[in-house]
Amino acid sequence: MLPEASSLWLLQLLRDTQLAQFYRPILEELNVTRPEHFDFVRPEDLDGIGMGRPAQRRLAESLKRYRSGIKPKNWVYKILGGFAPEQRKTTTPSESLPVLPEPDGGLKCLIPEGAVCRGKLLGSGCFGVVHQGLWTLPNGQTIPVAVKSLRAGPEGPVGTELGDFLREVSIMMNLEHPHVLQLHGLVLGQPLQMVMELAPLGSLHARLTAPAPTPPLPVVLLCLFLRQLAGAMAYLGARGLVHRDLATRNLLLASPQTIKVADFGLVRPLGGAHGRYVMGGPRPIPYAWCAPESLHQGAFSSASDVWMFGVTLWEMFSGGEEPWAGVPPYLILHRLEKERARLPRPPFCSRALYSIALRCWAPHPADRPSFANLEGLLQEAWPCEGRCVRDVTESGALRMESGDPITIIEGSPDSTTWKGQNGRTFKMGNFPASAVTLVDLGGPLATRPVHRGSPLRGERHQGSTDRDREKANLRNLPAARGQRRNVPLQKMKGRAERAWSHPPGVPGGSESLWRRCVYSHSESQGRPPFPPE
Repeated sequence: MLPEASSLWLLQLLRDTQLAQFYRPILEELNVTRPEHFDFVRPEDLDGIGMGRPAQRRLAESLKRYRSGIKPKNWVYKILGGFAPEQRKTTTPSESLPVLPEPDGGLKCLIPEGAVCRGKLLGSGCFGVVHQGLWTLPNGQTIPVAVKSLRAGPEGPVGTELGDFLREVSIMMNLEHPHVLQLHGLVLGQPLQMVMELAPLGSLHARLTAPAPTPPLPVVLLCLFLRQLAGAMAYLGARGLVHRDLATRNLLLASPQTIKVADFGLVRPLGGAHGRYVMGGPRPIPYAWCAPESLHQGAFSSASDVWMFGVTLWEMFSGGEEPWAGVPPYLILHRLEKERARLPRPPFCSRALYSIALRCWAPHPADRPSFANLEGLLQEAWPCEGRCVRDVTESGALRMESGDPITIIEGSPDSTTWKGQNGRTFKMGNFPASAVTLVDLGGPLATRPVHRGSPLRGERHQGSTDRDREKANLRNLPAARGQRRNVPLQKMKGRAERAWSHPPGVPGGSESLWRRCVYSHSESQGRPPFPPE
């Protein structure tokens, strides 16, 4: 419904103070059609339409400026100031937002509305849609960009959607990291638009789930992505931010070998003595990716982001499968806390990498590694590289030809069968250990792989439990570094590191795939796991 011409002043007044959601109640329930009618409105009347006292004070200040003829400052700067990442107390759009001076260079760039041309739709979210676009600079140069537009009704953007959108802008404009998506600027028009760096290859999840004949990604490349992700998340943690939505769908491919963390709509500043953010009420969250404390208490921290990192690792090596597929959202917390269940090891995820995921999924946040530590753990778990020395054509074995580069996923000195990926065909499977030799491990230390392996014994697991993991024996043997070229793998006995032996699984891990992402508390059949405000 469009506003009446005689009440446009009221709509503009409320928009200037981010209270446009109260336009209809004030107009229809309080019968305010002229500025002087506010003289007869009592605080109790505003309480009755759901306006809090901080919002009432903002309304009174705005009304005073309106009556005196003073033009208020741009509402965008007010919101951006109120949602600055450095602040430690989080607010909602219905709470008080401080009116700060217009920032000097705070926004990276205010872009004229006509300078951005939107093209094809790339995706959509809770409060916005993303298009590919072109940004024309003043010198005439054009830059491919991604344009995120805020959905708006006939009365303009209102409610929490606008607050979330501008919060995302205020966070992104202070971030600069090679593996974090960059914000170019903001378009102050209808709709409100965020102009960002374009990742031309799309999301990592779309690449992982691409149908044949698209080959799977190389295991070494996935390990590289994990290291890039750990570095980006360490940067966000150092900035005092928690992402809260870490998943392959929010990792964008800027190039074939570079990912960028994106989608900062759920990012919040960490505050308080415990360095965490606690939700004030039911809001959409990615259930299957969340740590137990997030599902149970609505508490998020760098440690809960580490938990999500473990789920993202699992996604990468499971081909983009849905975590906890087939498990209703209200049972996920029960599986995690009561049954101590964990996602099963994907077939082509090494035990070394899976042991890192298990550490990320420690029940207590303090027991999880930091992102800085994860970078080192990932380097230690780096897969070893080999080269095929003879053709392998045996039935059931990974086909390879002499000279093929082979990434070794699993193997042990006392096993005649190893598991790996052919670097020429990108297919994965088992192969005779005698068919592959290690390559020269020379070069910078930072790029040298450390081989880890365990016997292949045809596990039948579909999950894991903490109790079983406590019984696992971690054996640290010297790493296979500095080996001579053309040393058969089966002669490496005593030279390879062993990772965690995989524990038996919990029943019920073979549920059918549940493709639909679950985000909302309203979809669960139980009570919300944390109380409303």
